[in-house]
Amino acid sequence: MSSNSTNRAYLLQTSGENPGTWGLDPGLNGNFNKVDTNLGGVATIALSSSNVTLSATQYANGTIRLTGTLTGTVFVFFPAVQGWWTVDNQTTGSFAAALGIVGLPGQFITVDQGAAADIFTDGTNVKFRNLPPVGTYLDVIETSTPLWILSCSVPPYLICDGSTFSAVTYPYLNAKLGGTTLPDLRGRSRFYLNGGTGRITTAGSGINGDTRLSAGGAQTVTLVTANLPAYTPSGAVVTSSCTLTLPTRSITTSVGSVPVPTNTANQTTGNQDILSTFPGTLAGATFAGSAQGGTSTAVNKMPPACISGVTLIRAA
Repeated sequence: MSSNSTNRAYLLQTSGENPGTWGLDPGLNGNFNKVDTNLGGVATIALSSSNVTLSATQYANGTIRLTGTLTGTVFVFFPAVQGWWTVDNQTTGSFAAALGIVGLPGQFITVDQGAAADIFTDGTNVKFRNLPPVGTYLDVIETSTPLWILSCSVPPYLICDGSTFSAVTYPYLNAKLGGTTLPDLRGRSRFYLNGGTGRITTAGSGINGDTRLSAGGAQTVTLVTANLPAYTPSGAVVTSSCTLTLPTRSITTSVGSVPVPTNTANQTTGNQDILSTFPGTLAGATFAGSAQGGTSTAVNKMPPACISGVTLIRAA
């Protein structure tokens, strides 16, 4: 006696049953019509704020197109069958349309608005089919994790902010990173491993280009004397005649006062007075030039740039 397949309800005829019915529905042609619908049919589901459970006629189509303006988060439920579909999310509004199994026994996901994604169900969970491998990056022009990612029961991407994650929830990412700490890409550019070139070194930049997730750098640097090129000052020495001006002293004698230079030994009141300092003035040589002082202002080393958004890493 004929029966139907579990997931797509194809007619399964027993040997010798229903001869001459190929052109009938049900029959072989009926199965072909179902295959055609599974591969090429499109079911349009209008959404607003209420959950929707797909009927057998709707989920028989290979593409599920979601439309409407969302005024709240809604669920689109598949029956507990196995298979794959393309979901074309043409909804608008600041809410998510989640895809799950009736009764929500396992994982559910959401598709970004304006995007089409391939999904599959195993009768318990709904998952993506076509996301890139775990460990690949996703750059988005957002200020935080997009709503469609946050609305999945297990977010498929995590924002690269240096935080930690669960190795139980994300075992494959844990294995690839060698730990549970995410890269911190906030305000940073990504560079690639040296690959034997030695182009990025700890000595040159403070970053080890041979070690994954090595980080460092700053947007400015303050120069010191050692950073300047060798320099020999040049200029001319200006000389002039030296003029020595000396005050005088007087030696008192019985015949009167006699002026003498102060830098000579002289006799006063019976004692010899030797001057230890030179109280005069001297006009001598000068250097033609003036000292130039710096300000120690930090030098900007930021190249031309555009701040685009945030970077996430595929986690599940």
